[in-house]
Amino acid sequence: MMSNNIKLSGSSGGGGGSKHVRSHSLKSFPAVAVAVIDNKKQSDNGVVVATGSDPLQTTVKMTSTWKQACDRTRDRTKQLLRRTMSWKSNTIIMQPEERKPDESSSTLEIHVWASWMKRYASEDESKTLDIPFKLSPLQEEKLLIFFKYYLDGDCDGFVFEHDFHQFAEKLRRFADWSPNSDEYIILKQVLTELIQVFIQCESGQNVAFTSLSTDDWLKIWCQTLSRCTVASDMPLWLKYFQSILYKSLDSGKGEIEKANLQRFYCTFLDSNCEEAKQGVIDIIYDSLTSNGDFKLDRDTWSQCFANWLLGTKPNGCGQWLFGKCGPTPEFFPIDYSAMNSTVDTRDTYSHKRRSDRHSIVV
Repeated sequence: MMSNNIKLSGSSGGGGGSKHVRSHSLKSFPAVAVAVIDNKKQSDNGVVVATGSDPLQTTVKMTSTWKQACDRTRDRTKQLLRRTMSWKSNTIIMQPEERKPDESSSTLEIHVWASWMKRYASEDESKTLDIPFKLSPLQEEKLLIFFKYYLDGDCDGFVFEHDFHQFAEKLRRFADWSPNSDEYIILKQVLTELIQVFIQCESGQNVAFTSLSTDDWLKIWCQTLSRCTVASDMPLWLKYFQSILYKSLDSGKGEIEKANLQRFYCTFLDSNCEEAKQGVIDIIYDSLTSNGDFKLDRDTWSQCFANWLLGTKPNGCGQWLFGKCGPTPEFFPIDYSAMNSTVDTRDTYSHKRRSDRHSIVV
């Protein structure tokens, strides 16, 4: 086996044709020094000879030679060396030491300003804040309309247990359900849950003689809606209640028609009520169906019912779901005459004079 011997000559005087090779000390490469020294052996005459034909030893030796040669070169050469030899798992890559700034010679001064900043509470912090939930005036008006026209049949300002049963019987006759139908059985189960939620009796008190006032009605709804931020948060009895109302209004085609909704208002409100008039029922049905863009099917009805409960501002899709309440939706008129005008007839804006125009081109 032939071994390649590499001779590293030290500094010599002139003459003799020997070439002076300047090499850096291995003290600056501790890891490379270990790899190189382990593969070196001293000859008898004091010359360092590297032996071995192992490819790993040859790779380590070439790497250390390149690192010594490129130690004083520019950073680009070092980066090229790293990219070239990075595929070798046994290659030792020397990272250049970061030069720390001399703090004693720095003439820059650092100034720090502190100020208080008001921010909103995070979700974790908002849970600890004791902020009472309140119904908006529009929500109270909608709930009081349902209390007055749908439950309080004798108009005495109080609702008893028999008032809930009268509402269920009235709804059964409107929907033309038999007493043994599945819909009426579900309605009675929902009715039992409604009585337990709204008519709260003390121990030993008869539920038949316990009344529900308007204040208690709003208080229980406030407690229920305080735990509901979206429609999916509604309790189970409330979801079944809005579902059974949809089934009573469904005409059998999978949607609620305008004539059936008009008959519903005549049954529970009054035969001569304002909601049953043609002009008002058109406005109600258009708001429920977005001017006829959607059918009043189960999904649309559930969204309108959720807006009727959770909507705190007017102009919602379910604002007039169970009766007219709140302000009539009014929209400002839009003048499009400026879009068809010419350059000569246009009133150019100027901050120096007052303009008489009443339309804006966006």
